[in-house]
Amino acid sequence: MAFAFIPVESITDEEALEVDFFHDFLVFLRYVQKQPIKRTVTGNISLHDIHQFRSVFKQQKTFKEFDEMNWKISTERQVQVLHQIRIMAETMQLIYKRRDKFLLSKNGSGYLHNISSAIQYGNMVTHFWRRVNWGYFSPGKDIDGLCVAEVLQDNQDTIWSAFLKNGEKWVNFAVFCQTLKHYFALQPYYAESENERFDLFLDIEYGLFYRNLIPFGCIEIEKKIMEHGIARISQFRATKRGLFLFHNAGEFYW
Repeated sequence: MAFAFIPVESITDEEALEVDFFHDFLVFLRYVQKQPIKRTVTGNISLHDIHQFRSVFKQQKTFKEFDEMNWKISTERQVQVLHQIRIMAETMQLIYKRRDKFLLSKNGSGYLHNISSAIQYGNMVTHFWRRVNWGYFSPGKDIDGLCVAEVLQDNQDTIWSAFLKNGEKWVNFAVFCQTLKHYFALQPYYAESENERFDLFLDIEYGLFYRNLIPFGCIEIEKKIMEHGIARISQFRATKRGLFLFHNAGEFYW
C-alpha cells in the first residue's frame, strides 16, 4: 500500500533536522535519487556505495571503529545504521528493487519533495514503530515466536503512555527495566540466565533505546560506569520531540 503522510506540524523542521539519524535517512534517499544503488548477489548495498556514505553521514561510529581496529567493512550489515536506514526506506516503499539495483520510487520522490522535514521525520519514526519488526535489529531469545524487542513493540502504546505521564523528568533505568520485566511478564526469557540483570538491561538497551528511541531523538540518556568497567544507561528522559511523537503515535494511517 502507498505510504501515508501524517501531519506533525508542531515539530519544526529545524528540530527534526537536528536528529542525526533523520539527516542520514534523507541523505540516503537523495543519494538513491541521483544514482541507483547497486545490489550485491545477497541483496545488500554494494561496497562501493557503502563507502560513499561515510563522507556524508553524520553518524560515524561504525566507520571510526573499523578504522581504529584496522578492519575492512565487507557487508552492509556491518554498518548497522545504514542497514537500518535501507530496511526502513524499503519497508516504507520509498525505494524499490529492480534487477541488481535499488531505485527511488514515485512514493519516495513525493516524500522528498512534497512534504516538510518535520512531517518526513514524524512519518519515519512512527512507521518504524508500527511497521518494522524491532526484533530484526535486536534479536534475542525466542519464546512462543517472540523475542523481548518484539514483546516491547507489541506493548509500545503502554510504554508511550508511561513516558507521556512522566514528561521530561529523569527515570532510573534499572527501575524501568525491572518494571517492564514484571509488567510484561518477561521472567521466562531469563529463567536460565546466569546474569539476569545484565541480560535484561541489554535486551531493553538495544531493543528499545539504542536501535530506536535514542537515534530517533526521542530520548536522552546519562551513562554510568557499572560492573566490569562497562558504561551502561543509568537514567533517561523523554525529549520534547519524543513526547510529541509518543502522543501522536496512534495517528498512523494506511
